[in-house]
Amino acid sequence: MIKGAQKQMIVLRTGTSKYFEEAYFVLKGGINPSRGDRTDILSEANRILKESESVRNGKKKAHGPWTWFGIGLAVGSVLMLALGLLF
Repeated sequence: MIKGAQKQMIVLRTGTSKYFEEAYFVLKGGINPSRGDRTDILSEANRILKESESVRNGKKKAHGPWTWFGIGLAVGSVLMLALGLLF
């Protein structure tokens, strides 16, 4: 154990997820939550959990490298066709 190190952590027990039963959030250093800040911190943690759940369920799709490769290929093909018609 490291002496003098202190971390504050929030544990959220999710009863609804089929993948996880608990989520651990470690607060940034120097944050001392007052009574009013606790609801903000919990709502931020819940937002992160909901966002990650929607990504796993496919509701939110990120553009992967193959998407950008396809777009680049299409743009390149159109430019080559345009140059072929000009010359």
